[in-house]
Amino acid sequence: MRKILLPIDGSERSMKAIEWVETQFSPNDVDITILIVREDLNDMRSMDEYEQAKLESQPILQKNATLLNNFIVDTQFRFGRAGEEILTFANQNNIDTIVMTKSTKSGWSRFIGSVTTHVVKYANCVIVIVPER
Repeated sequence: MRKILLPIDGSERSMKAIEWVETQFSPNDVDITILIVREDLNDMRSMDEYEQAKLESQPILQKNATLLNNFIVDTQFRFGRAGEEILTFANQNNIDTIVMTKSTKSGWSRFIGSVTTHVVKYANCVIVIVPER
């Protein structure tokens, strides 16, 4: 069974990756993990703040998981630098493919996105970048 990682940020843009996976893979062929990484938690000082942020992310994870209702879907929450956390998760869980969308930022990031660029540069697996449109 192929393992797919879908890092999301809760934006409409990240929904494109979910739609793409749904059209490209059969539910019987893949296990999917939807991952949210919260970068703003790096300076947190208490476990209560971490748990609160995790709790706030659960509705976003569950909403996206239900969009893939015929698939086996796991949801995960991490905090730290998004690119590094995505790569660490992928390596630790033997992910075969990471499916991401490109960012809507400006400059070089306009073309791909800084997190996506980092993942593409350092990943040990297949990366699929889904266009926003």
